[in-house]
Amino acid sequence: MKTAITLIISIVIIILHVWLCRRSPKFWYLGGIIPLLWIVFLVFLFFSGKINLSEDWKMIVFPTLIFFLFWIQGHQAAKKKEIEKMKAKDIT
Repeated sequence: MKTAITLIISIVIIILHVWLCRRSPKFWYLGGIIPLLWIVFLVFLFFSGKINLSEDWKMIVFPTLIFFLFWIQGHQAAKKKEIEKMKAKDIT
């Protein structure tokens, strides 16, 4: 039961993160909300003794990289979309 709930929450967070990353470039910081919360969560777990860096490094590094790569990719896609929209206005 806990695994199913965790999976559902993870999927919702990833969908929310991808959606926030695709916002307009002027709202670039929205895509950083989830990675920032993830970093705060990791720091909390580290200081409470729940994670050990030498043993749990894979479970820390890979999700963090995925969050930041989604953020960068989404920001670049939104910027490209904005440029295309501006070029379309210049043509007309």
